Amino acid sequence: MRGTSPPSDMSRQAPSGLPTGRLRFLTLAVIGCFLAVGGQLVSLGRELTTGSRMMTAENQIRHAVSRPDAVDRNGLVLASDIRVYWLFADPSQIQDVEETVERLSRVLKGIEAEDLRVRLRGPGRFVWVKRGLTPREANAVHNLGLPGLNLLQEPQRIYPAGGTAVHVLGHTNVDNEGLAGIEKFIDAQPGAATDAPEFGGRQRVRLSLDLRLQHALHEELTTAMQRYQAKAIGGLVLDVVSGEVLAMAGLPDYDPNRREDALQKGLHNRFYYDAYELGSVFKAFTVAMGLDAGVVQLGQKIDVLTPIRLGRFTLVDRHAKSRFMDIEDIFTRSSNTGAARIALQVGAAGQKAFLEKLGLLQPLTTELGPTARPLFPEPWRNINTMTVAYGHGVSVPPFAFAVASAALVNGGHRIEPTFLPRSRAEGRAKAVKVLSPDTSAAMRRMFWMNVENGTGRRAKVEGYRVGGKTGTAWKPAAGGYSREVISSFVAVFPMDDPQYLVLVIIDEPKPAEQGQKTEAGYNAAPAAGAIIRRIGPMLGIAPARTFDETVQASY
Repeated sequence: MRGTSPPSDMSRQAPSGLPTGRLRFLTLAVIGCFLAVGGQLVSLGRELTTGSRMMTAENQIRHAVSRPDAVDRNGLVLASDIRVYWLFADPSQIQDVEETVERLSRVLKGIEAEDLRVRLRGPGRFVWVKRGLTPREANAVHNLGLPGLNLLQEPQRIYPAGGTAVHVLGHTNVDNEGLAGIEKFIDAQPGAATDAPEFGGRQRVRLSLDLRLQHALHEELTTAMQRYQAKAIGGLVLDVVSGEVLAMAGLPDYDPNRREDALQKGLHNRFYYDAYELGSVFKAFTVAMGLDAGVVQLGQKIDVLTPIRLGRFTLVDRHAKSRFMDIEDIFTRSSNTGAARIALQVGAAGQKAFLEKLGLLQPLTTELGPTARPLFPEPWRNINTMTVAYGHGVSVPPFAFAVASAALVNGGHRIEPTFLPRSRAEGRAKAVKVLSPDTSAAMRRMFWMNVENGTGRRAKVEGYRVGGKTGTAWKPAAGGYSREVISSFVAVFPMDDPQYLVLVIIDEPKPAEQGQKTEAGYNAAPAAGAIIRRIGPMLGIAPARTFDETVQASY
């Protein structure tokens, strides 16, 4: 039997019938395709990772949106946006953490090196390094050429006037969202009060504030706070016809460009968001209430020397020099017993209704939100009627007091206050009549007399026909009252045709000179006079030396 030899390599067949060489080629081709696809997947994965990091960054800054400028009534910028840079890192892309932290610390101030090292070594893919870089800082970081660092350009709010108007403007957070004041209003009412785009297409929110007046008010309050070594001070300038707030400030305050300072205790707007017992300035309401109710008339004599006894309480006017005073003297000499007797004739229910009509017993709401809630007695007894008559036993926010006071001098109309521009015709349309014109005319005369010859003499400003009322209130304390006071002065000018009201409140003033007292006539009154002396020319008020009673009020 003839044997058979094995087939040669050249004739060897693959199970599929393909030659072995061709199978190897096909196998290599398939592997190559898989490698190419794998490479694309890796590349795509990197792109997705980068995209994911960018999406994460976008999520971190999704609220950092541009805001409209805030400008004063004359178009001067109060708040605006600038472009700043935010620096973030992807720890997975950083090759040398120590080098990265060391080199960043050389070009950026305020970097907490140890904290940054820990975060860059963490498992996350996104780490904020620093927000709010200046263009110079951003350029320095860019020039480092370090892997894993990325820069984003974002808006940041700035306030050119610093803290001058912070208690009106408020401030924003790091994401450019409004946290307080007008900034919060802008977010709550988007587009509600924007001017047509100007200055490169930017929207603007125009306010009723006048930056010139705001600066003068802030500066005079600063001077008064230092002079009287006060704990705090506040003031405002109000148009008594339109209801526009032309200026409002308080100290201590903070610079909104350093928003973190807002967290410090006591830097809020006390003038708006706190309520105080204001003392004898409330006698203006008591006298107006008595006149309007017809229970007293000008020239009527009232017993102020005889003590008033009510249960276990006795009220004595220790400053009365004669037994009887007429209504005008009760106002200008600020008699407690005189005011109490007027209020008792009106009665508790009538007094409460009168103050409610003036808007003093409920929070007042403007673009800044609601004011502090007033505090008043419940039930309202005769003893409360007596003390409220001279400004004790009831606490109101000074802002609401100022708005109510406007009705005493503008013809008897309770105005609707606003921090946005409004014409006087619009103000009249929104106002509510709460007093007779005759009562308002009588109050204008008494305000004038009080500055000419009464407790408000130190508020006199030559040529500007100022009227006003002083108030000094002991501060409540545990078990009664302390010896520290809140002093206040409400001023109006020009008194024969009232247009503007100035209110100054000083918390715990000290005597400025030896022999002086802490009463409002020695501090709040001269402070108000200094403000009027500064702002009168800015408001275009023509000086006059006499009080013209024939001129009708603006209403």
